[in-house]
Amino acid sequence: MTGRPALVRNAVTVLVFIALEVLCLVMIANNSVVQRYRILGGIREAQASLWQKTSDIRYYFSLKKDNLALVQENEDLRHQLSLYEARAAQETEPDSVFDHLPGIYSYKSADIVKSTRGKQHNYLLIDKGSRAGIEEGMGVVTANGVVGIIDAVSDNYSYVISFLNTEQSISARLTKSDHFGLLRWEGVNPHKATLTEISLYCGAAIGDSVATSGHSSIFPPDIPVGVISKIKPVSGMYLNLEIDLFQDFTSLRHVYVVANNDREEIEELEKEEKDER
Repeated sequence: MTGRPALVRNAVTVLVFIALEVLCLVMIANNSVVQRYRILGGIREAQASLWQKTSDIRYYFSLKKDNLALVQENEDLRHQLSLYEARAAQETEPDSVFDHLPGIYSYKSADIVKSTRGKQHNYLLIDKGSRAGIEEGMGVVTANGVVGIIDAVSDNYSYVISFLNTEQSISARLTKSDHFGLLRWEGVNPHKATLTEISLYCGAAIGDSVATSGHSSIFPPDIPVGVISKIKPVSGMYLNLEIDLFQDFTSLRHVYVVANNDREEIEELEKEEKDER
């Protein structure tokens, strides 16, 4: 029984000591500008160290999820390669099926440094810039969908306008029927978007897949985007489709910057056609 009162006294002594130390620090900070800045600087350093350690712990526990995603992505790539090989085996000149592949799209991996999700106009900052060949107007994607478009570039970083931006839209299509429209985020749920102005006769059904259409010089075709979760007729003229997005923006860490190597030629041709009109 004598041990418990002693333990309580020790605990009280420690708490009193800590309280006195805090009080001393407050008095010193209030009476000396130099000491105040030194104390605040120490607190900031401690906060930065704590944030870094917290980020490291979160990163460690996300490794398993990231590895599973990479395994799935590799599996998908192997599947696509097998399809190309099967097609090549049917060609009279097997290598000809690959002739066009290197010149269309190229990819560079990047990590997200900073991102927002709770705004109407969200953005991301990635750790690749002009020194890595990144340029304004390039697309940013993952194996699960479209992430955004490069808007500004420095030597080592790029500013990305997120797809979670009410002013952003991409061209997407129903994989079953090839009907296409504009896919945009409505500014509320980060897991949902709306595919607008789809024909009433598209044959859309709940659960049908949606992918990028390729009707732009930014994003390649056939990047999976999501599935239909709700069908909304509009004025008896067309459909708006609610899409459950594959891409989870709340756990996004790694992305790919995609470059259309024929983009300048395409845009120049479009400019000439526009000028002639």
